[in-house]
Amino acid sequence: MTDRIDMRRAWNLIAPHYQAEHKIPASFVHYGPHCPNEDQLQLIGDVRGKHVLEIGCGGGQCSIAFAERGAIATGIDLSDEQVKFARELAKRRRVKAKFYRGNVERLTRIASDSQDVVFSAYALIFVRRLDSCFAEVHRVLKPGGLFVFSLDHPFWYCLAEKELRIEFSYFNGEYSYEWGQTGLDARPRVRQYQRTVGEYYRLLRGAGLEVLHIIEPKPVAEGSGQDWGAYYSPDRQKMVPATIIWKTRRPGAQG
Repeated sequence: MTDRIDMRRAWNLIAPHYQAEHKIPASFVHYGPHCPNEDQLQLIGDVRGKHVLEIGCGGGQCSIAFAERGAIATGIDLSDEQVKFARELAKRRRVKAKFYRGNVERLTRIASDSQDVVFSAYALIFVRRLDSCFAEVHRVLKPGGLFVFSLDHPFWYCLAEKELRIEFSYFNGEYSYEWGQTGLDARPRVRQYQRTVGEYYRLLRGAGLEVLHIIEPKPVAEGSGQDWGAYYSPDRQKMVPATIIWKTRRPGAQG
């Protein structure tokens, strides 16, 4: 059943309309809806002269923000259209950043022990073989390098869309749905993978990564850069966190 959904094709259809509608800012590194950004949280810190890889980079906004802060930035995404958008956005902002189309389960373009930081925001829920992805992250990181990523909080998916009422199981697992987006003629199907906090921890440790911090941020009035809609309203997030952020590292000496 999983193989019947072509995620690359789906995101190629979605991407132009998604980018046009959401207008995600590239002036800072974001973690999620109404979530403090990297300038506020300082989970990664100074990136000047560091190699930073963003996996599931989408339109490249975070990679560009890293580059504008002095990083040697690279972004990888499954969608040709997302990569095209990222390259054009970097050119408009006169930023040097590399973008490649690829599967984050196999980071074949990235050399081992080459990255100071691997980053991802709200992308890894679409990754089927997360064990392979995390193993690749470990491979490309330098010893002591950081892997920082954010996701929809798994408990957030338990809530009804318009109420603070548990509607879905925390152990929901794998599911697919039709993506509705303004301007889309078709409604391509996409697949997500709902994992528990414990499952993420097990997969990270299994890949040899050390978990440093787990952050479940309260909503902020400013910093995430856009109107995320009623589903991610700050009032709901005052009761249940919408985002979970993992700060991990590859064990070993810094530098």
